[in-house]
Amino acid sequence: MNDLYGRSASIMESQQKLELFISCRGLANMDTFSKSDPYVIMYVKRNNQWSEVGRTEIIQDNLNPNFAKTFIIEYYFECQQPLKFICNDDDGNGQFDFIGSVETTLANIAGARDQLLMLNLSNGNKKTGVLIIRADQVRMINDKIIMQISADNLPNTRFLPWHCTSPFYRLYRTRKDTNQQLLVYESEPMKSTLKPIWKRLDIQSQKLCNGDYYMPIKVEIWDYRTSGSHEHICSTEFSVDELKGKNMVKKILFDKNKKQSGSICFNEFKLIEKPSFLDYLQSGTQINLISAIDFTASNQSPKNPSSLHYIDDQYHKMNQYQQALLAVGEILLNYDHDKKVPIFGFGCKPRLHNLNTPQTLHCFPLNGNPQDPEVFQMDGIMQAYNYAVRNVQFDGPTYFNPIIQESMRIAQTCKDMNTNTYFVLFILTDGEIHDMKQTIDSIVASSHLPLSIIIVGVGDADFTNMSILDDDDGNLHDSFGRRTQRDLVQFVPFNQFKNNPELLAKNVLQELPDQLVDYMLLIGKKPGPKNFINLGQFDINQYSQQYGLQQQVMQPNQQQQSVPQIPQQSFPNLPPPSQFQQPPPPPYTQQVYQPQQPSYQSQLPQYPTQQQSSYPQQQQQVYPPPNYQQQQQQIYPPQQAGFQSKFIQGLANTNFLGQHINDAQQQQLNQQLPQFQYPPQEPENPLGMQPQPNQYQQVKQPPPYVPDNPYGL
Repeated sequence: MNDLYGRSASIMESQQKLELFISCRGLANMDTFSKSDPYVIMYVKRNNQWSEVGRTEIIQDNLNPNFAKTFIIEYYFECQQPLKFICNDDDGNGQFDFIGSVETTLANIAGARDQLLMLNLSNGNKKTGVLIIRADQVRMINDKIIMQISADNLPNTRFLPWHCTSPFYRLYRTRKDTNQQLLVYESEPMKSTLKPIWKRLDIQSQKLCNGDYYMPIKVEIWDYRTSGSHEHICSTEFSVDELKGKNMVKKILFDKNKKQSGSICFNEFKLIEKPSFLDYLQSGTQINLISAIDFTASNQSPKNPSSLHYIDDQYHKMNQYQQALLAVGEILLNYDHDKKVPIFGFGCKPRLHNLNTPQTLHCFPLNGNPQDPEVFQMDGIMQAYNYAVRNVQFDGPTYFNPIIQESMRIAQTCKDMNTNTYFVLFILTDGEIHDMKQTIDSIVASSHLPLSIIIVGVGDADFTNMSILDDDDGNLHDSFGRRTQRDLVQFVPFNQFKNNPELLAKNVLQELPDQLVDYMLLIGKKPGPKNFINLGQFDINQYSQQYGLQQQVMQPNQQQQSVPQIPQQSFPNLPPPSQFQQPPPPPYTQQVYQPQQPSYQSQLPQYPTQQQSSYPQQQQQVYPPPNYQQQQQQIYPPQQAGFQSKFIQGLANTNFLGQHINDAQQQQLNQQLPQFQYPPQEPENPLGMQPQPNQYQQVKQPPPYVPDNPYGL
């Protein structure tokens, strides 16, 4: 039997995935006063180059670790697939000691007895331990299991009266063919208690039981010891089928001698049928990118070759900001139907056309057009960046909250309009932020909005505190004690992957599909019916722009029209990116949109006046802003007008109402620019989730002409 591509069933069966479980025994001790803190890095060889697949967690003070982090890799019977494993001892602050390494192939692992392979780690000619690899075939199941576990009447394994057991638990799944116990999860220890209540666990069904709901799952209770020599207390078994849909289920715990040693209670146990990321894409969901770039003084002047924003006009080498924009933006734009991206800057004084101010702004459009901050495709993103970096005065400090608040407003507006859109805020920054409290409050408030936040740390700064925002375990709390409802932040330091854009994009975006699905499940939205296109009646001229064909197909005997060329001008006569935008399409009159009266305040949030910045002022601007003699330059920000009137006019201007606006109204509209002062006051509504209209929603426009040198390098 063959599939649609002519492959036989045997070939399709050979293209499976294997999950690799890693353990080590007898590692060399690299520390003097304690034991090694090992972790393992896995590499795969592609095109004669080693590429990192991933890393296990770090286990403290243990020479015989069993790692819970596993590696999933595609398996091809007809290929060798070389692999390399490196074991290091973590010394903190990015420092490590090399313990040993070993090379093998995936075929060697798959063909081993019971798919268990033991290999000697070596450092030169010296043996430094044993690496144990166990493989299990992956069953592709998207279901998720939610459980919350507590225990009662655990025995006290400590002898001193002022010490008490610090319990944690481990979950093991069992291979049917070999009865091997595979560690799939290890909880955090609860300090000095015999009645622990552990936090809620969200785990994939594939991870816990490989989709077999009758598989026995072993739960073991251990007493945590700082030396790493943890002591086993008791254990029991359960299955997903036994507990699914039930609450407050108790099971007796037994020690090694089969003696009763307390009880464990499953306070909550849910099996959720989780749709896939592709299910939502096929039903019309799209991803819209929002970009934000750090222009604070710590980046140094773009004229300085050591600057993170340095523009290399001689060798045309991209800086780290450009590399990250290109690596991540190109992938996300594949899922954006109209390819239009709002792009903002923060932490500087803009000297842009129609946006020139001595005030430090923490959220402003890079194209200098607050009414339409969007640019088109990757070319527009790079043009906007290249234009703005030469026309801003770097300042500070570094604030994230205004950018997040602006993204929340856009996401809330689209959510209120029932658009099938999910937003990704992509922030590029070079250091620690100075409004952590307000940023955390906004992130927690974003749980119920169609929004994910990706942060890439550029440069060599200490990004340790950024891990607070990237909370995969659900421990992030705002200043009011509220916990985030889902994981929506991903932080990646650029320097770890600066020589490998493919690996950078993988680490930045690997959590995004699950974040989108988790949001849809949180609001109770299931995938809609798949959009069906009858290719037998498909008119390529009618759907060319909708499905990404940039120019209409020519009819027979139709001569091709010449495309006007955009002159390539060198700075300072470089026009702003907004000059490349197409004129607005004719008014849309098929549907009249009547905005509802909002229940929130009619003004944008007002922040107290910013004090004089203590950051050193830069010298005279090296690159003067463009000189537009025929247009009057505006000083930013002007007085704020009524928000409701602004919203209605904005909708009309973007062809939602299809009404005519006279010149006076249009001029008044153009003078209404968003005002951001910082730091913010304590908001009356801490969640910050008031729906506000989207000033940036635009009807699709024909794509602009792309110049020969699209990135302006």
